[in-house]
Amino acid sequence: MRKALILLTTTMLDLGIAVGSASGGGRTVKAEKFDFKPKTVTIQKGDKVTWKAIEGRHSVTLKNGTFDKVISGDKTVSRKFQHSGTFRYYCRFHKAQGMRGKVIVE
Repeated sequence: MRKALILLTTTMLDLGIAVGSASGGGRTVKAEKFDFKPKTVTIQKGDKVTWKAIEGRHSVTLKNGTFDKVISGDKTVSRKFQHSGTFRYYCRFHKAQGMRGKVIVE
């Protein structure tokens, strides 16, 4: 039984399926070159968004000023969204190049 559970868990991790996740869900956004991918994510209240630096040094700065974190070197930063609405953000270092995104919380 234990071997089957280990095999199942390993397979789920290989497929990118979360095991034992504390929240109801979430999304990952990649920061690379001068772009957030995807630019828009839609989540549910209580879910989190994780931003991952793929290339370069970036910030994740919410337009309303409540969140401002720097990521680089394959690092991540996450934020849990507790309220519905549209939350626009940008990279402080690459805003002029159009590096912007938004989180829609339903």
